[in-house]
Amino acid sequence: MRLLGNGCLEMMFALLLCLGLSFTGCATTSQVQALEEKAQQALEKAEEALIESREARARVKDSSKYSDEAAASAQKAESQADRAENAMLRATGAATDADLAAHKAEDMANKCEDIFQRMTAK
Repeated sequence: MRLLGNGCLEMMFALLLCLGLSFTGCATTSQVQALEEKAQQALEKAEEALIESREARARVKDSSKYSDEAAASAQKAESQADRAENAMLRATGAATDADLAAHKAEDMANKCEDIFQRMTAK
């Protein structure tokens, strides 16, 4: 009987010890509410970050579109500049040809005048 009494007392002590340890890990209502508020704030910040991320992604798509348009415009401008340069070179060549033709015409006119002078002098 004595063994049963000591075993029961030890069992009760162990049970009370376990019960006491389990209560030391519990949070109060205010601590739980504070934790819930922090979790809610973190969730709200995460949602804001997600919205900002989506907006940034949209802005990147827009800027990418404008970048592509700018690159195409630059390409067109470069080809137009090349065409203008070629036209300038052709115009320079035509001006040179016209200058040579004018000199030839002047030389011929001088020859004609000399011939006319000789004929009228006779």
